[in-house]
Amino acid sequence: MLFVKSQKLADSITFCYVVFLFALAVLPINGKDSAAINNTYVLPELRLDYLLHSLLLVPWMPIRVFYAETNRLKELVWLVCGVFLGITTEVVQYFLTYRTFNVIDLAANLLGVFIGAALWQSIQPIYKK
Repeated sequence: MLFVKSQKLADSITFCYVVFLFALAVLPINGKDSAAINNTYVLPELRLDYLLHSLLLVPWMPIRVFYAETNRLKELVWLVCGVFLGITTEVVQYFLTYRTFNVIDLAANLLGVFIGAALWQSIQPIYKK
């Protein structure tokens, strides 16, 4: 098997991942200059930061379920936790004077969680063999 099921490893990876996401949410890393991520478009109406918000949360489901024993109920609880994480990382920015809350960023966070869940559902049959 590619991944070893270990609760301790799953907890450690999850903790580091959540700390990383919150660090990105609270650190003042995106400036106001023209080269900022918020001012870079990958398509006419799609900013690079929206894409990055989604991509950062795609690993949420696979990270945990690759390493921890799971069943359908645990996967559903983990999905709800991912939704809560996506909402919380954006809402925290509302209270920071140097960051801004953005509903589209929130939607991109949730999209990433659900893409990760769909990814997990599609690779799960292969993974469990």
